[in-house]
Amino acid sequence: MLTANAVVPIVIEIICGAAGAVFLCRLVRRLSSGLTADAIVGALGGLAFTWLAARIPGLGRFVGRVEQVADATAQSMGALSPAILVGVGVAGLVGGILLAALVGLIRSRLVTE
Repeated sequence: MLTANAVVPIVIEIICGAAGAVFLCRLVRRLSSGLTADAIVGALGGLAFTWLAARIPGLGRFVGRVEQVADATAQSMGALSPAILVGVGVAGLVGGILLAALVGLIRSRLVTE
């Protein structure tokens, strides 16, 4: 069962990833695959990078872990702190930008060859 404590960070990751990708692709036009495609790639990048960042020892405390959120919710303690919300937002933003840049570079290389 998903609760607000589990859904809110995921929504933040998706929105920040999509926003970062759209911003990058509007700034560097040759990386763009279209508004919708850029947003989808960014959202996936935001989710993937935040998941990866949660497993890196130094960064894990800033993005939280799904297991910890679920445990704290089950114990009615709550686990969403401002640091975690900002952390997942920044990780989502970076992930969206990185994946959009990677996909855009690969696409532009394939088109020019």
